[in-house]
Amino acid sequence: MNDDFLIRFRKPPPRHFAAQLYKRINTPMNTPKQLVMRRFSFAAAICLALLAALAFSPGALAAVNSLIRQIGGITFFGPEETASQVTATPGAEVITPEDILSITEAREKLPFQLSLPTWAPDGFVMGSSVRISYFQNGFTPAIINWYGSDPDVGNIELMVGQPVKWLVDTDHLQEVQVNGQPAALVGGTWNEDTGQWDQESELSLTWMKGEVMYKLSSPGAAVEDLIRMAESIP
Repeated sequence: MNDDFLIRFRKPPPRHFAAQLYKRINTPMNTPKQLVMRRFSFAAAICLALLAALAFSPGALAAVNSLIRQIGGITFFGPEETASQVTATPGAEVITPEDILSITEAREKLPFQLSLPTWAPDGFVMGSSVRISYFQNGFTPAIINWYGSDPDVGNIELMVGQPVKWLVDTDHLQEVQVNGQPAALVGGTWNEDTGQWDQESELSLTWMKGEVMYKLSSPGAAVEDLIRMAESIP
């Protein structure tokens, strides 16, 4: 799978967390089965279209003039002019079909093995449902959330799916270890309003487990907690 996933936008956490994150990143279900339609912003749609083009066109890849890095078998790249690559257009959106399933149903339906963490930080409770999105390029990520009680920390989201390329600001990309294997720690996401990288929005940890890609993200969870959670996946 050589296409991109979507880019999620979150409410920025408190300033003290943003400062700590910036320092870290720069230092050497039992629910009824139902099919729903999820709407994504134009910024997410344009990134998806951009990466789909890059996957099939070496010329387009050269035209972007991007810096490419590979960490643990996952490709990350960031255009030099992020604002020109991703611009928000009010009212523009993409509709993607989704299933909301129980964990058992999701495991039966997914084309890959869904393994879940056996540890979570204190105060976090795992949701009982799994959301599966169906992108036109065949990417079918499964997403499950752990809900926390501290509004300053927010929730933790786990995405599991086929390996894809990620469009990021590589200045906020750092290699770490998960069970002795390389993993990517990214600070921030694309800002839907400005079309630029927002380094304060969230922290994400992405790695490969066999042929399956995992990504943990949270607006305020500690780096150590995300790594420990990742390492608890059997």
